[in-house]
Amino acid sequence: MTPFGRSRPPPARVALAGALLAIAGALAVTTAAGHRPLPVATFEFGTVRSFQGLVTADPYPSLLVRRGAVASRYLLVGPGKSGADALVADAVGGAARLRGSLAFRDGQAAIQVEPGSVVPLDEPAPSADPPEDLGFFDLEGEIVGAKCHFGVMNPGSGIVHRACARLCIRGGVPPLLAVRLEDGRTEGLLLTGPQGKAVGEALGELVGVPVGVRGRLIRKGPATFVQVDSHEMRRLR
Repeated sequence: MTPFGRSRPPPARVALAGALLAIAGALAVTTAAGHRPLPVATFEFGTVRSFQGLVTADPYPSLLVRRGAVASRYLLVGPGKSGADALVADAVGGAARLRGSLAFRDGQAAIQVEPGSVVPLDEPAPSADPPEDLGFFDLEGEIVGAKCHFGVMNPGSGIVHRACARLCIRGGVPPLLAVRLEDGRTEGLLLTGPQGKAVGEALGELVGVPVGVRGRLIRKGPATFVQVDSHEMRRLR
């Protein structure tokens, strides 16, 4: 049986379910099939909020916000089909205040940052959680752009959205491997290279179609990353 065979769940899949059960529910590492209702995904178009926290770029710009013991990670993106790297460059690694519009889905969220709104703060920043290595797993899902997947477009996945997703990812929007949880929700695993580096152009024809990957899962607080070598990704159909 190939690493992505379907006749019987391999040991890696069983281990994956156990590893993520305490995080966000066990992953059913299969691609959604057939026609489904549009997911509940929201973009607060025209509503601009203020946010404050730790700006990170590991490797994609994010804002880490802590409320007591609870940590939230917001991916940061720019207007249109662009990332937020240039918008937050002067604030990475420290506390900052910024303004933007929320897009959110299934407990994950991104902020479309208002250009010129990022203000570094001379005060302690929330601490980042140490990474937790969950090991290697075989996964199936779809590579999507975080911004549209979280609600800027609906549906933000599938063939009808493929061209948009490729442009967004090439423009710096973080790529996700969207996998389906057993309760029907999705979790977007942040997709990186094998050393945790940003990927974009290298994904090419694999964006917006069912794919199988073998990668290392790294948990950083409320976010899960999957580190994948390009040779360990394949189109399923």
